Amino acid sequence: MVRLSQEGMTFIEIIMVVAILGILASFAAVEFSDSLTSVQSGTAVEKVASDVRFAQQLALSYGEEVRVHVDLAQNEYSLKWSDGSYVENPAGGGNFVVRFGQGNYSNVEITNVGFANGRLDFDSGGRPLNSGTDFSGSLGLLTINNKRTIVIAANTGFVSIEEL
Repeated sequence: MVRLSQEGMTFIEIIMVVAILGILASFAAVEFSDSLTSVQSGTAVEKVASDVRFAQQLALSYGEEVRVHVDLAQNEYSLKWSDGSYVENPAGGGNFVVRFGQGNYSNVEITNVGFANGRLDFDSGGRPLNSGTDFSGSLGLLTINNKRTIVIAANTGFVSIEEL
């Protein structure tokens, strides 16, 4: 007659397995969070670059100055006409204001602003100005999560993204 062993796991072994699974899960959560932040910041940088190009096109199309105003304290930027009124947001109407730190951009923070008063202007000819004055070379408009900077070239307004 063959006897079956009735061995099982002790309480200590169960606790150890649960502890190991908890540690592995915490590492996975950190990796997922880092990936989410990276994706959100990449999307945010592309959105800012696209919106800056849109502001320049508006200035050229309407022959009127358009401002990109970055508010570091509020973690947002907006597009405004020369009289200070907001550009209408073509994606849903309302004022053209983009806020980070919430919704699809919950892990995104504007960490630096390179233009005086946080203001990039496009004159009626689409030429970029640093708060109303000429600049040479290129300037970083804003930096997202200390990782990527939106760079504006003088004279042409060419928009590029620089990895830090």
